[in-house]
Amino acid sequence: MTGTARDRVGVDLRGIGDAVRAAARARQTTVAAFAREALVEAVGPRSERQMGDTANLDRSEIVKLTLRLQSLDAELLVLKSAALGLSSGAYVGRLVRGTPLPALAAERTADRDALIASVDHLAQLSTDLSALVRMLRRGNSEAAARDRTSFTSLVPDVRRHLDLASKVIARHGAEP
Repeated sequence: MTGTARDRVGVDLRGIGDAVRAAARARQTTVAAFAREALVEAVGPRSERQMGDTANLDRSEIVKLTLRLQSLDAELLVLKSAALGLSSGAYVGRLVRGTPLPALAAERTADRDALIASVDHLAQLSTDLSALVRMLRRGNSEAAARDRTSFTSLVPDVRRHLDLASKVIARHGAEP
């Protein structure tokens, strides 16, 4: 008889139930997980084939994982992941992979808002510059000379924008 993807077994604990529950509690696990650990130990070392080849796993598959944490740790997990704008699963996944955590969501929002404001300012400068070029083409150098003062900050404004953009990218990379 071949096993299914998820075999289930009922176990009659006949007189050892209290001891088993106490041992499971001591390990901060369920009776089912405790029993499975005992069975794995009884079977002995599993072959590489039984363990599964992780190279063939579908990396996009989402699986449910249950963690048992102290209540304070669980609260910190929820608070820290929320502050970063991540789900608890994404937060734990990054920690497991050693992937750097993003900046706080509020910091990313502030940086994004500053970058949007800077882009808006450059767009206005671009519009003004186009108007100046049109005036110069028409030979209206007097009007262009009057508007010249608004363009004296063009180079510093563009440099400020590029500095801001490079700092945001350096801090957050591709993070939204």
